[in-house]
Amino acid sequence: MSTSPDTTEKRTGFTSRDEKQDNAAEVERLIRERTAELRQIEMIYASAPVGLCLLGTDTRYLHVNQRFAEMNGFSIEEHIGKSVRERVPDLADAAEELARAVVATGKPALDIEVRGETPAQPGEQRYWNESWRPVTDNQGRVIAISIAAEDITERKRAEEALRESEERFTAFMDNSPAVAFMKDEQGRYIYLNKFDESHFNRRQGDLRGKTDFELWPLYVAEQLSKNDQTVLKADSAIEVVEEMPNPKGGITYWWTCKFPFKDASAKRYVGGIGIDITDWKQAEAALQESEEKYRNLVELAPEPIVVHRQGNVVYANPPCVTFFGAERREDLVGKPVLQFVHPDDHEVFRGRNREMTEKGTTVPLRSERFVKLDGQAVDVEVVATPIMYENLPSVMVLFRDITERKRAEEAFQRYAENLGLLHRDLEISNREANLYLDILTHDIGNTENVSNLYADLLIESLDGEAAGYAKKLQRSVQKSIEILGTVSTIRRIHQAPPELKPTDLDAAVRGVMNDYPTSIFLYNGTTYQVQADDLLPVVFDNLISNAVKFGGPDVEIAIRIEENDGFVRVSVEDTGPGIPDDDKNGIFHCYS
Repeated sequence: MSTSPDTTEKRTGFTSRDEKQDNAAEVERLIRERTAELRQIEMIYASAPVGLCLLGTDTRYLHVNQRFAEMNGFSIEEHIGKSVRERVPDLADAAEELARAVVATGKPALDIEVRGETPAQPGEQRYWNESWRPVTDNQGRVIAISIAAEDITERKRAEEALRESEERFTAFMDNSPAVAFMKDEQGRYIYLNKFDESHFNRRQGDLRGKTDFELWPLYVAEQLSKNDQTVLKADSAIEVVEEMPNPKGGITYWWTCKFPFKDASAKRYVGGIGIDITDWKQAEAALQESEEKYRNLVELAPEPIVVHRQGNVVYANPPCVTFFGAERREDLVGKPVLQFVHPDDHEVFRGRNREMTEKGTTVPLRSERFVKLDGQAVDVEVVATPIMYENLPSVMVLFRDITERKRAEEAFQRYAENLGLLHRDLEISNREANLYLDILTHDIGNTENVSNLYADLLIESLDGEAAGYAKKLQRSVQKSIEILGTVSTIRRIHQAPPELKPTDLDAAVRGVMNDYPTSIFLYNGTTYQVQADDLLPVVFDNLISNAVKFGGPDVEIAIRIEENDGFVRVSVEDTGPGIPDDDKNGIFHCYS
C-alpha cells in the first residue's frame, strides 16, 4: 500500500502515448489555421487596392504591400529596413512628424492629405490620402504604425479642374452683359449672376431660394411664372420678351431665352439668359412712329408715289392709283414695274436702277414716259431714291404728270420761233429805217450848213433890227444842227453798245453852263472822273436849257454832285414854276 501513492504519483507525472498524439494533432491544427489566416492576410495585404505599410517607430519600413511599393518606385524587398527619408525624402518631413504624433498620443491620424514627389514619378507632384494607426504590445506601448495610403492625385486634379472650370464659369457669367439664372421646378432661384445684382440693385444671397412672387409685383411674377411653366410642360426652349420694372421706377424690356435641363439625379430646372433690349424697343417704337408718320405723309402726298422691289410694285399711294387709272391699290401691287414704263424708256429705267445700286444715292429728276392701265402713254418727270421698305431694300419713285407743261413748252417753242421771225423782220425794217435816216440826216445837214452860210452873209450885210433877226435865224439853224447831231448819237448808241470812257465831269457841266452866260448858276465844281458816253453833255444841256426856257428871266439853277457807293449822282434843280403833276407822266414816260 505504501507504494500505491508513489505509483499513482508517477502515473500523474507522465502523459500517455495517446494523449501526446492528441496534443500534437491539436497543435498542428492550430498551426495550419494560423498559417492559413496569415496566408489569407498576406493575400489580402498583397492584393489590396491601396498601399499598406507597417512602419517602425523609427520610420523604417517593416513591411509593405505591392501597391505601396509601386507608389514609391521600389520593390518590396528594397523597402524593408530602410527609412522613409532614404526612400522618399520629399515625404520624410511629413512622415516623421506624423510618426511622432502617433507614437506620442497613441491615437490614429485619419484621412490625412499628403503631397509630394516619389522616385516612381520624379518631378511630378502627387497626392495621397493616408490613415496612420498605432500598433501596440500587451502593455499598450506603440511598437509600430500601420499605414493605409490611397493615391488621390487624379481625383485632386479632377477636383482642381472642376474648381477652375467653376471659377471660369462664374467669371464668365458674372462678366456677361446678360442676366443668367436657374430655377427649380417650384420657381425658386438657385443661381443668379452678378449682372442681375448690379442691374436690379439687389444681392444674390437675398434672391436664392425665393420665387418671383416674393420679388416682383404680381403682374410681373405671373408673367415670369407662366413662361417658366410653358418651358417645363413643353420640355423645350422658348424665346420671349418680358417686361420688368427697374429700381428707378421705369420699365425695361428683356429678350429672354428660357430652357429646361436636368441634374445628375434627374431633377428638372429652368435656365434662362436675358438681354436688356429697352433701348432697342424704344428705338423700335420711335421707328414705328416715324414710319407711321412717313406712311401718312406718303399717303397724303399730292404727287403719285410708287415703291418697287426686285422688279415688282409693292406699294402705291392714292394719287398713284388714280394716275394709272386703277380702282384700288391691289390693281397695281404685285405687277411688274416695267409694265408701267414705256418700252422706249426701259433702258432708261434700268440705267436709273443701276446708278442707284452703284452709288446708293437719289437719282435726280428725269423725263420719262409711263403707261396707264388703258395703254395711254403719259409724259412724266421722275425722281427715284433707294429706301428700306418692310425691312427690305426697295426703290421709291416720285413722279409728276408733265403733259400740260410739255404742251406749254411746245407752245412756247412755237412762240419763240414766231418771235424770231418777227425779230428778223424788225431788223430788216430797222436797217431800212436807218438807211432812210442816214439819207435824211445827210440831206438835212447839207441844207442846214447852206442855211448857216446864208445866215452869216445876212448878218454881215444887214444892220440894226434886221441883223438881230438874222442872228436869231442863225441860232435856230445851229440848234437844228445840234439836234441832228444828238439824233445821230442816239442812233449810234442803239446800233451798238455805248462806248464808256473816262470823262471829266466838271468840264462836261461847265461846258454846258458856258452856253448860257446870262443865267444864274449855283455850282461849286467837282473833281470826279466818271465813265460816260457822248450823250452826257446832251443830257446836261437838255436839263439846263429847259430850266432856262421855262424858269423865267430870274431863275436860279442849282447843280449838286454827290458820291454814293461807287456812283456819282448829279442833281439839276431850278427855282422855276416846275411841271404840273398831271403832265409829268406824259413828259417823262412818253417813250416807256
